[in-house]
Amino acid sequence: MTTVATALGLLQDPDPEARRRGTQLILGLAGNEAVELLLRALGDVDWRVRKEAAAIASSIEPRQTVIERLAAALNERENVSLRNGAVEALVGMGRDAVPAAVRALGSLDADGRKLALEVLGGLPDVAGTRAIVGALRDADFNVRVAAAEALGNAALAGEDAEKLAVTELTAALASSEPFFQLAALNALVRLDAKLGWEVFEPLVREPLLRRHAIAAAGRSHERAAVSALARAVGDRSIAVARDALVALVECISDPEAGMDLGQLARQSLSASPVAEARIRDLVRSTDDVRVRGGALVALGLLRNRSDIADLVRGLEDDEVADQAELGLRWFGRDAVETLLEHGRHSSPPVRAATLALVPVLTDETDRSMRMALHEALGADTPDVLTAAISAISLTGGADDLGVLVEYATSTDPRIAASAAAAVTSLALRHVTEARALLQSIAADGPAAMVGCILRGAIARHEQGGTWAHEATDIAFLRAALDHDDARARRSAVDALAIIGGPTAAEVVARALADEERDVVLAAVRALGRMGQADPLLALLDGVRDAAVMAAALRALGEASPAQAFDAARPLVRHDDPLLASSAIEAIGQLRGPRRDDALSIALDHKDPDVVKSALVELARDMSPRTLARLGVCLDHASYEVRRFAAELLGGVEDEGAQALVRDRLDRETDPVVREALTFALGSRATRGEP
Repeated sequence: MTTVATALGLLQDPDPEARRRGTQLILGLAGNEAVELLLRALGDVDWRVRKEAAAIASSIEPRQTVIERLAAALNERENVSLRNGAVEALVGMGRDAVPAAVRALGSLDADGRKLALEVLGGLPDVAGTRAIVGALRDADFNVRVAAAEALGNAALAGEDAEKLAVTELTAALASSEPFFQLAALNALVRLDAKLGWEVFEPLVREPLLRRHAIAAAGRSHERAAVSALARAVGDRSIAVARDALVALVECISDPEAGMDLGQLARQSLSASPVAEARIRDLVRSTDDVRVRGGALVALGLLRNRSDIADLVRGLEDDEVADQAELGLRWFGRDAVETLLEHGRHSSPPVRAATLALVPVLTDETDRSMRMALHEALGADTPDVLTAAISAISLTGGADDLGVLVEYATSTDPRIAASAAAAVTSLALRHVTEARALLQSIAADGPAAMVGCILRGAIARHEQGGTWAHEATDIAFLRAALDHDDARARRSAVDALAIIGGPTAAEVVARALADEERDVVLAAVRALGRMGQADPLLALLDGVRDAAVMAAALRALGEASPAQAFDAARPLVRHDDPLLASSAIEAIGQLRGPRRDDALSIALDHKDPDVVKSALVELARDMSPRTLARLGVCLDHASYEVRRFAAELLGGVEDEGAQALVRDRLDRETDPVVREALTFALGSRATRGEP
């Protein structure tokens, strides 16, 4: 049993590691003596000791005494380590520390008030946000700046706190104190505040604020802001131009921005030779990834064919490849021919990227484009080949169906999968030509798999009605189930599932006896989609393969939830986590006490992932009993389960759920779980609840 003397002795040891171990021993103590030892550790000269003390502070009792003593330590004048350690410890205490920090804000000197603001900034809370807002008018300039900085975290306290912070920070921009304005600007950027250009326009004229105002203006989707940012790309100051370029690209790339803003940016940049030259220089000269990426996007806006080489080189650089692709998207159809030409002479990954962009840039094909794509089919690199196949699937015509047959039967899984998807896509667009191609494919021939894929595509096209070849197609697929190639057999099963009906289901059931697990699993999934419960129940009675049993349970849940429940209930305790989780999934499709009781059994499973699966299903239909079960899991031996239960409870709009979380937070020592618990409490405030 830990004694005060033992802990104190270690805390007095010259060795920092001994003092750190002594700090850990404080967890075994309580009362005023424990609090005094904690404060001693928080004031230690070694950062590791202070870190350890801050981590355990929330577990020391009495909790309220700890909070009050920590708040008082913010006024410490001599031991700076203790003062800083108290800030970290108070933040770790969670929202219970907010009232004490608010009181400290009203009673300490300027240095202490700054520390109290740091605490409140680290504990997002509506009441704390209001207190920080009050400090924007503090008599001390440094306190006002600290308050503005602290408001940058207000969004984590909920919508009301965020709105209050944005309103007050926007008003602070009218101050005559540049550094206070700067702090307010930076906080608004952290809040991702989308304010009108009129807010930033006066600040752009101030040398100290210009760059920061430009950066913040990137969130404004106003035409005036876009024009001003584009003009600023040509600014005499390189620093201003770089920031303006990044902000401009951020503005037009935002999903909320319309295409017209991009067109306006293009017009504004094209009207400034200085801006154009600056963009090209930044593409080649800067080491700043954000600036170089922004310059690549801007090249796409300028639409000069001579810039495509730089955009292709950008695709080679992982740091800016996404921006280079975005630039090419802005460039559009006119880039395709030159893009493919540059790609032809680039490395295989870059060539693959250029091919993949073709259907993105245009939905039209011409002779030169088709030739380039077909030429790429001769590449010996899978990346290039699959990219060409995917592009053909989106831009190709009926005559490409025959071209892709040999690739669909490739021994390379990636190539075969890409070609199979392409054959399906083309067949859906060209049904007549696909049907004609089938005349040359035999059910026992090398292209049998393609015949199955084509029949599946045609069946999907004809769904909702009947077609003259249905019986012929089923006969072909029945025969393909005897093919030597397991891929052909699986493709036959997939096609039969699309066709549907009792005859097709009877044929699929034959595949449950296939020697290849992959084919069996395909048949299991198909029978589930077709609503065939009986063959699945028969399979569960005879099979011992856990993966097949798990798939059969899932499929049975789709075909007949009630029968799936009866089959799954005995399996929730199964030692195999995959099988137990599949049983839980099947049971979860039902509703009612019987379902909840069966899922509750799984909460005692030894595998944390199985327990989490049960929690997911329970949480789908929240009731007081379910809530209590989730609360019990907050005390689970596995930190993963405790964290997951906290995350689920954070999404429950119920005061009882919040009470469970608060109660556990008072006792939790694991920092990862504490973070989840704190976030769960904060999510209620984010939804605007009291």
